[in-house]
Amino acid sequence: MRSTLLIAGLSLASLSCGGGRPDTRAAPPPVARAVIAQPADGDTVGSDVHLALQAEGVEVAAADGQHVAGRGHHHLFIDVDLTPPDSVIPAGVPGIVHIGTGASEWTAAGLTPGAHRIIDVLAHGDHVPMEGVGTDTVRIVVRE
Repeated sequence: MRSTLLIAGLSLASLSCGGGRPDTRAAPPPVARAVIAQPADGDTVGSDVHLALQAEGVEVAAADGQHVAGRGHHHLFIDVDLTPPDSVIPAGVPGIVHIGTGASEWTAAGLTPGAHRIIDVLAHGDHVPMEGVGTDTVRIVVRE
């Protein structure tokens, strides 16, 4: 009888301490990142490439010169390497596209036939890449 009561008591104690119940703690916040939704990595496309862009965990807004946490806009690096993460993404450089309007679509017109790499980077309104925000890369082939 004592062992039965002891087992029953331990079972109740474990339930009251959370044993057997689902974990109700909040999930960690989503990871912020840039996403190239279209085209898909590895796609073969025409010379005018429509890009559909998304952002997870951050607000996309027009460039306003401000460095506001959690708010930025897309920059595309087409066949060029990324600039340093703590410096302003330069304007007027071939292969670097500022989408300062806050738009989530852009067309890369007249890409030459062959393989191309496109990297999407989210940067603040002052064009400095957003800290801790992931980039996205697709590799495409423009058909002859």
